[in-house]
Amino acid sequence: MSGNTTFLTNPDDPSDPVKKFTYDHSYWSHDGFKELPNGYCTQDTTQPNGAKFCDQERVYRDLGRGVLRNAWDGYNSALFAYGQTGSGKSWSVIGYGANRGIVPKFCEEMFRGIEDKRRSGDNTTEFEVSIILGFYKTNSRKGNL
Repeated sequence: MSGNTTFLTNPDDPSDPVKKFTYDHSYWSHDGFKELPNGYCTQDTTQPNGAKFCDQERVYRDLGRGVLRNAWDGYNSALFAYGQTGSGKSWSVIGYGANRGIVPKFCEEMFRGIEDKRRSGDNTTEFEVSIILGFYKTNSRKGNL
């Protein structure tokens, strides 16, 4: 991985050409981190991949905060996580323990914003919040069934 580009090699045949995929964002979370006493995973620059490691806060800043900004501007907003099993969708969206994902961070920031508006005396704005969280899992089988 380099920047927003991910490179894949065939582990069974290293002579296969390397596959290159470029995205808006590409995140490294396999290694290169240390766990703080509170359980939060953060970059460990003493490790070879430490500078690449992406924590939950960065994922939220890059992806979740823009969705919330659009919601504040009055637009319906949605976030989709799609990918291979084990690729980190649930970790990024929900998180675990101190490593809260996009949805918990989004909710905290949204409700904090509503409370700030109330405290400032803004009684003219009404808020309706609907959060729909759905999981859809498909199983693909190859070969004879």
